[in-house]
Amino acid sequence: MRIGVYGGSFNPCHLMHKKLVLKLLDDNVFDRIIILPTGNFYKKSNLLKGEERMKMLEIMFENNPKVIISDYEFKNNLICTYRSLDFLSNLYKGDSIYFILGGDNLLNFNTWKRYEYILDNYNLLVIKRKNVDIDNKLIEFSKYKGDIKVLDLDLSDISSSKIRDDLYNNRLSDAEGKLDSNVFSYIIKNGLYQRDYKPLSICEYMSDEEFLKTYNSDSYEKMSVTADITLFSVSDIEKKNYRQIDQKAFSILLVKRNTPPFMGKWCLPGGFLSLDETLEDCANRVLITEANLNNIYLEQLYTFSDVDRDIRTRVLSASYIGLVDKNKITDKINDNAKFFNIELIEEDEIITLNLKGNDESFSSKVRKIINKNGIIKYEVIENNYLAFDNLLVIITSIKRLQNKINYTDIVFHMMPEKFTLKELQLVFEAILGKKILDPVFRRNMKNKVVKLDEIKSDGGHRPAYLFKYSGENNYE
Repeated sequence: MRIGVYGGSFNPCHLMHKKLVLKLLDDNVFDRIIILPTGNFYKKSNLLKGEERMKMLEIMFENNPKVIISDYEFKNNLICTYRSLDFLSNLYKGDSIYFILGGDNLLNFNTWKRYEYILDNYNLLVIKRKNVDIDNKLIEFSKYKGDIKVLDLDLSDISSSKIRDDLYNNRLSDAEGKLDSNVFSYIIKNGLYQRDYKPLSICEYMSDEEFLKTYNSDSYEKMSVTADITLFSVSDIEKKNYRQIDQKAFSILLVKRNTPPFMGKWCLPGGFLSLDETLEDCANRVLITEANLNNIYLEQLYTFSDVDRDIRTRVLSASYIGLVDKNKITDKINDNAKFFNIELIEEDEIITLNLKGNDESFSSKVRKIINKNGIIKYEVIENNYLAFDNLLVIITSIKRLQNKINYTDIVFHMMPEKFTLKELQLVFEAILGKKILDPVFRRNMKNKVVKLDEIKSDGGHRPAYLFKYSGENNYE
């Protein structure tokens, strides 16, 4: 079935709207046309409530089964055409969908949100407008996958704003000539757009109980929420001889996906939030089910909300930083979960992430972007191994951890109960990816650790006193 999608404010709907729809149906251009009145996204004072505009459209196309009036956009207060098309394509799977727009709108189509996505995934039917040259735009947009058809229906332009002005100033005969007769009668009967018009009160409830009796959550869009965990650890790098300088490896836990999407790629431990759990409960459950780890320190990092971050559906991710001392892990980690050593290389705005595992290594790249408010974000340049937007989550988590260890005591979650100052310094250096001067480090740690009457002897090195975290400062 061929379906045309016709969006607009329809404030009010008029004869040009009617003639356009009926012409497309009578000429068998489409089998059905879906009309989508928009929401009041700009809080315009002269835009009638969606229910009133829906009513006028229903009156104008009464008893026409080929015309469907949809409340999707105004119920969700949308102007994002791509979201409406995604919704309708899911609703009418297998049908051919064209978005109907005028030639004047094609001229500025590249200012629409995610216009390239629309041109690649959907089709356009462009209605020619007098004195509007669209040839250059048709050439420019021809590189995209979607089909673009052009029709000249020779329709006279009618201005909704002129109709509203006529009604407001009581020039009723001028307005009447531009409106469907039944729509005009409805407008006059209800005083729409006139000086004494009072907005429609859709429904007034006396109590929450009355409201809930008629409330239908299916009238609104749904989204899914996940908890994703960047679990970091630091461990010793095995020395080939006792004279070799001590070093520690900064690592992250990844899980190999065994189901689509991104089957065979690595991802962070993550899972969908259930209705009966908190985000923290979800994060803890995920670590148990995906990695067989529990009692892990977690703190919430950031909310990732890019519209297309998950190819399955609209997904919001609450990310967590997890920290663990590998020596405290007693249970066997699941076979598809592995720690990868981290190397971060920064060259101007380009950041390269090298991840090295026991039997697999790979690299990815991002670009650092600072907006006008000084907010730092990252965009992917190269990524062939990590699923979803996990590369961005990992980079954001590493930079946040590097920042936090300088002003909080969070790093002690990665330490054993007793440690030497050198071991603690090596952990800082592994996370920061740089050498720290010994006197500076010891001065910074002076009030954070307590010296014990115990000495650690290690072959090849002088005995060193053990310390423990003082606990006087907060981790936060």
